[in-house]
Amino acid sequence: MQVIANYIACFFLIDDLFVDRVDSVSAPTVSRLAAMLDVMDFNCLGEQPVYGETAWLDVCQHLRQLLPAEHFERFANGMRLWATVAGLQILSHLNDRPPGMQTYTTIRRYMGGVYPTLDLIDPANAAPLPASTLCRPEVQQLRLHVNNITCWSNDTHSVEVEMKQPGHFWNMVTVHAAQGGSLQDALDHAAARIDREIEQFLALAAATEYNADHLLRTYIAGLKDWLRGYFDWLEHDTQRYATQFAELDADDRAFTATA
Repeated sequence: MQVIANYIACFFLIDDLFVDRVDSVSAPTVSRLAAMLDVMDFNCLGEQPVYGETAWLDVCQHLRQLLPAEHFERFANGMRLWATVAGLQILSHLNDRPPGMQTYTTIRRYMGGVYPTLDLIDPANAAPLPASTLCRPEVQQLRLHVNNITCWSNDTHSVEVEMKQPGHFWNMVTVHAAQGGSLQDALDHAAARIDREIEQFLALAAATEYNADHLLRTYIAGLKDWLRGYFDWLEHDTQRYATQFAELDADDRAFTATA
């Protein structure tokens, strides 16, 4: 649990400082993301480590010690997808026009960093799922539902913070609002999509659990724990979005005027 906590803390720092809250794209933006990839590929530091690289190596080495090699690669591939899709997000932010909703949801699917975290559920709770189980369509669909619920919920909670970051305000809410209508309409739209994802996840989880073995049942329980933990974090712990919706009407007018 300590290693996983260290990973989450390190990932928050990397995501915030390298991607989400950079004022402009520069040469260090690319080199920092490349350094994260090199750590996972080569298990060592570069000649001139960037900020956070040493901590990231420490996290990865502890995970290598705790996980079977194939399972570490599952986790690492999720992180590689996050780092490479970060480039797509940066390109999207450089565009004066908002991305289409389909384009946005595709980027968000990997940019949220949920998949590599889900790959740590089964070894933490019981044992790694066999690849044959993980690749079953219903298991992949469960993971997609959890990913969508987490990322889209985060979009509704982070919208005020992100709207105040020049060039970094596109999320599900603002992309929908840019198509016409108010921010409140866009929030309602996002909430409805999240509700459908939750309903579909619970129905599929119940059907999958019916004939599941112990490892898969434990994994599904871990997916549910992840969602419960995420919402508890939002409600009871984090101050990351503490000012959310404080001045919604004013922000709504400002966004509509500039979108």
